[in-house]
Amino acid sequence: MHDFIDTIQRKLIEAAPPALAVMAVGGLILALLYWAWYGKAMDASPGKKPSKGQLAAALLLLCYLGGLAAVTLMRMNSGIRMDIQTRPFLALMEAWGAFTLQVWLNPLLNIAMFVPLGVLLPLAVRLFRRWYWMLAAGAGVSFVIEALQYILKRGQADVDDLICNTLGAMLGYCLCMAVASLPEKRWKATAAYAVLPVLSAAALAGVFITYQLQPYGNLTNAPVFAANVRHISWELVCELPSQPETAGVYWAEPFTKASGDEFAQAFAQRRGVDLWSAGFDIDYYDNSAYYSDHHTFMLWLDYNDRSYQYSDCRVDSWGEENWSTATETELREYLAGLGIDVPEAVEFLDEGKGKYIFRALCVEQDGILIDGELTCQVAGDGQVYQVDNALSACTLHSEVSVISPEEAYSRLCAGWINRPEAYYFEHSDAGEVRVTACTLEYIADTKGFRQPVYYFTLSDDYDEALRGGSAWRVFVPARA
Repeated sequence: MHDFIDTIQRKLIEAAPPALAVMAVGGLILALLYWAWYGKAMDASPGKKPSKGQLAAALLLLCYLGGLAAVTLMRMNSGIRMDIQTRPFLALMEAWGAFTLQVWLNPLLNIAMFVPLGVLLPLAVRLFRRWYWMLAAGAGVSFVIEALQYILKRGQADVDDLICNTLGAMLGYCLCMAVASLPEKRWKATAAYAVLPVLSAAALAGVFITYQLQPYGNLTNAPVFAANVRHISWELVCELPSQPETAGVYWAEPFTKASGDEFAQAFAQRRGVDLWSAGFDIDYYDNSAYYSDHHTFMLWLDYNDRSYQYSDCRVDSWGEENWSTATETELREYLAGLGIDVPEAVEFLDEGKGKYIFRALCVEQDGILIDGELTCQVAGDGQVYQVDNALSACTLHSEVSVISPEEAYSRLCAGWINRPEAYYFEHSDAGEVRVTACTLEYIADTKGFRQPVYYFTLSDDYDEALRGGSAWRVFVPARA
């Protein structure tokens, strides 16, 4: 099942019981109040009585509010008080960078979630047919939810949620009022109410059209804001490489759903497994797929960079007695049996504890870029029980202009670095960070291209405590 459908189903299931319960209790209270105020008053002015339409809208509004409370205040991460996110439009920038439906769901569902409020509230209460009252109501309800999420430790209070929720309420209001003005033939009012929905739809369409027209994809974790690094002192303890004027952009055909299934089935057959037999679980995500029967075979496939992880669940790999040794020749023969051709221009590493790596760091041969790692885990009986293949062979697609290493270093010092390291720097106590190396490398974008980036190796006084003595790396996009 696709994760988008699964997400919608889960939210509807979460919302249904509280929504119906609130509607039932609220309906009873409304009936009692209506009878108390108007039931005995035979001479009550009909204009002051709520219409049947208003009462129906009020019931639906109560149902909606109950479901909204369930979805927003009954989350699995209860008990965790997260920081308040105060950067406007960060969610939209992150969605643009990742450009998957799953990430876009965050802002889009926050918009869609408040559209019913903008429709039902004006229908139930005439006061909210004025746009400024509706704007205040949408922002107010969203603010209360964000505050409760923070106070009750039910999630992160996020200014983007407030913006998206308010926009959703106003979209619902405009649609409601535009439709309501049609029977009265108030064409100017209809046109005025249609402006916000039309502009919003045009903006969303423009984002997706722009993405399709640009020659390359986006880097998922590329910088979208300058991290606050004013408290950090940078020390350059390496020589920056000579400035290249251009660098290659490389290409390998990404998997599609169909080609991914074909690859997975061929891979499984080499292990004596049929993916389409009964008992197999196949899940599709935006840019990946998961195949498993949960007791013998597991394969996780990434569409964009063609990487995959395979596990043979039948092999006992727990404990030192279940680690074994293997030679490069033995592993190459085993991988060939899986249909994996390991290039000769790679380095073979024995990491110990049954772990072996075939590694190539941006090795270029005749317009082919070989880059990445292929890791094998070998059990005590000599069986390979896990293969993690992120080793790619890409052809040169084009040459692009790149910034200089000095410019990349200045951007690093200004905080324009990849996430999540940008968040780490903002909350780090490190006073001094040493830059020990800078290399031009390649990472896959959202369209399957390998784009050049500058990787900086960093070190600070917390290396031993936080990273076992190892330094860590961040990147700055290199394309000019």
